[in-house]
Amino acid sequence: MVPLIAATLDFQEGWLVEPMRRLDDEIIDPFHERTVIPARSVSKYEDDSEGLTEYAPIHSSILQSEIQYYSFSVNSSTGLGEYYEYLVFMTGNICLQPDNLNSSDNDSLVVYYSFNSLILTNLEDSLMGKFEYGYFQALAEVSVSSTSSVLYIVVQAPQSTNLTDTWSYEIGVSQNDLVHQWDSRLFVEIVDTDDHSALIVTGNLTLISSNHNVSQYNSSLSNYELLVFQNEHIDYFATLNESWCAVRNGPSLMLTGDYVTSYTTRGGSLRQQFYVPGLNSSTQYIGYLLYDSNDLTGSPHGGVLYSHFEFETMSDDACALVYDLDFCDEVAYSVPALSVAEYNSADALKTLYDDQARSLFSNFSKGLQQIACNTTKDAIFTPLGSCETCSELYKNWLCSVTIPRCSTRNITGYLHREANASRSTFIDETVIPVTDYYEVLPCVNVCQIMTRDCPAEFGFACPQSNASIKLSYYWDDGGDYATCNFVGDCSAVTSSAFIVQVAWKLLLVSIAFITMSV
Repeated sequence: MVPLIAATLDFQEGWLVEPMRRLDDEIIDPFHERTVIPARSVSKYEDDSEGLTEYAPIHSSILQSEIQYYSFSVNSSTGLGEYYEYLVFMTGNICLQPDNLNSSDNDSLVVYYSFNSLILTNLEDSLMGKFEYGYFQALAEVSVSSTSSVLYIVVQAPQSTNLTDTWSYEIGVSQNDLVHQWDSRLFVEIVDTDDHSALIVTGNLTLISSNHNVSQYNSSLSNYELLVFQNEHIDYFATLNESWCAVRNGPSLMLTGDYVTSYTTRGGSLRQQFYVPGLNSSTQYIGYLLYDSNDLTGSPHGGVLYSHFEFETMSDDACALVYDLDFCDEVAYSVPALSVAEYNSADALKTLYDDQARSLFSNFSKGLQQIACNTTKDAIFTPLGSCETCSELYKNWLCSVTIPRCSTRNITGYLHREANASRSTFIDETVIPVTDYYEVLPCVNVCQIMTRDCPAEFGFACPQSNASIKLSYYWDDGGDYATCNFVGDCSAVTSSAFIVQVAWKLLLVSIAFITMSV
């Protein structure tokens, strides 16, 4: 089940209002089951029931075979529904359960619900739903003309031979939203890793233009949480992997407060990014992204759990992860690490690479000033582009070839580089790599879109055949790891193998050629 996420973002009082969630269409089908509670007066059960309120989940523990009661008074002046009915959204999470349970129905908590108070003495005519992988949701509806405006909910634990078996769970109701949600999407992207850290971003938090200054948003007020676990815990949530509270209370290595987090518009869309330090080399990890719905005190009050993801750190210190460069602002990946002690900090390393690209760009900038940009449409070099677009595309291409992407993995398309035989003398003589590494070559369509949208006077051209492409570029094979390095807004072009068959001339242009053109 995949709840829809409304991509509605706003800026209020200096912090980012997160996406507003909407209920999707796949509410589980409730069904009947004949169960009878021992005879007892309805009023006595009503006295024992605990009152649920709007979007305020209750946390409780329940023993095997035990039954617990709840009630919720419908508010006739608010909520979702047609003019002839009221809707109540019910959700629940199992936070902890007895060991050695499987995911079968017989081992799960059961929820009965009805607007008829007779449910408190006889479950025969009630609707019933079950927790599956730690998650429960259902929809209750009642006519506006009904004489009953109280929803009764009964939670029952399964029978067990172990009389001390205990379940810890949350139950929540709302007339406007799902208090707990499970989203099967993988709403994160592993940007890159090195031997001790990882850079991870959320999915697209869009509807805010990439032209916005992300510094105005305070990531410390974000409701997104990233939890990272040792790979040995991959089966820890095997029967509770759809439970927000089970994952949130699990044995994570670090919490979001231990990371460096901020917002970024790399790639043309707004995302929250997490820099995760303190990892071990050649180690696999699993992670979960959560969205917490906080109450007025800032405490988690239900939320969304997304599908888990996995990543692995690199094997040695040949590469170092850099991101948020000043000039090459689309660069975020591991680069050849320095052996020079003066530049062994992350900030010094990215500044060294960034300054080199900026200095090379100045020659192109002078050449572009000679092009008729601010002129009539019939006189401009192309009606489809602009000098600003060309400048950005050239900058991305320049950054991709000046700042090579580094890996310790031997993957098809990667080019082995000896420590003293990199793609430029700048890297060999200034960076002085620590050891041999594999270069993830630039994607060929970083070159192609530049030649497409820049003036022909520059003479830009790209290699034609696969054999010539592989000397300087590569393409995306769509595997677990990127087989080429794309720098820029990926919505501008699709990096796929068939594109390389387009008849482009061999790339002959260089920075020196740009200088001579001025």
